[in-house]
Amino acid sequence: MKTKIALLLAIIAFSYTQAQEKPYTDIQMRNYAKKIDSIIVSEKGKMNGELDALDKTFKENKFSTEEKQKMKTEVAQKYEKIINEKVDSQKENLEEATRVLVKSSLMGKGNVFDQIGFAQNNALLSFKDLKKTKKELLKQNDINISFAYSNLTKSAGSLDLANRSSEMKFGRSSSYVFEYRATRQFGALTSPVFYRIGLGLRTDTYRLDDSKIFVQQNRQISLSDFTAGNLINSRIFNYYFTVPVDFVFVLNPKYTTENGEKMLDNSKGNFRVSAGVYGGVRYLSQNQIIYKNFEDNRISNRENIRGSVNNFLMGGKISVGYGALNVFVKKDFTPIFNDNAKINNKYGIQIGLELLYVNF
Repeated sequence: MKTKIALLLAIIAFSYTQAQEKPYTDIQMRNYAKKIDSIIVSEKGKMNGELDALDKTFKENKFSTEEKQKMKTEVAQKYEKIINEKVDSQKENLEEATRVLVKSSLMGKGNVFDQIGFAQNNALLSFKDLKKTKKELLKQNDINISFAYSNLTKSAGSLDLANRSSEMKFGRSSSYVFEYRATRQFGALTSPVFYRIGLGLRTDTYRLDDSKIFVQQNRQISLSDFTAGNLINSRIFNYYFTVPVDFVFVLNPKYTTENGEKMLDNSKGNFRVSAGVYGGVRYLSQNQIIYKNFEDNRISNRENIRGSVNNFLMGGKISVGYGALNVFVKKDFTPIFNDNAKINNKYGIQIGLELLYVNF
């Protein structure tokens, strides 16, 4: 038994040095050590109880010194056998942890695609350890990429996505968002509510009708007909740093028990509704015109827009989803364009899909 315990301690010490690279192996080792320690403490307590009874009997002069020593040896051997049998019953866990540890030590982390899993913790792709505990899966960091169709409305409260009076071309105007997000459970481990905060980059592209362009003059922009050739594309780009804050509500919560704790099982896909707000700071706006001149040469002009686009953005978002898919609607509460933009519709609205949800 001493050999087994020494081996266990050596493996635990080695796995501790590898903890940063092999978190799952470390968890396995710690869980295994707790089980072994529990077995030893429990059986040792029983053994001490029998030995105390022997001492009491010896004091009553019922046994000789030789008989007492013999009986104490028999008790110790009995409990050593019991402990060995119970330790052996845990051997499979030790062997699995040891195999993972040895493989990782000899071969390193290996190909990154060996660490990719599908549909875990509501992710399309997961670069996290697929064998994390259920409790650890309740905390997540992810990178999210979303795409949406965009348009402009006349007011902050308008939800007229297909607004025909908009100067922008619906179906050809779009928004892309790339976000890093941290999601944490709100309240107890059984709570179906999560909060999420992130940092992102948002790119809005507004395409004008085929015959119209934006002309900038004295920090103002206005619409004009294109007359310099064959117009191919006319669009405006707005670039923002964004901070989204969301609350996520799991509609079909499922529960599990791990290490005696009841908790929400977030290892599989679930139905969700989320609502939140976002703020943004604009760092660049550009007007681009692509056309062919009368000599049939392709020309692309791009200029920075100054003075016609608001620097700050705020809005709200509602989404519904299952697993890795989320459909959302975003509405900007503040106007994208200010009074220097000679257009009638200035409030953004989007409907889109979160395309990729990667957690780690």
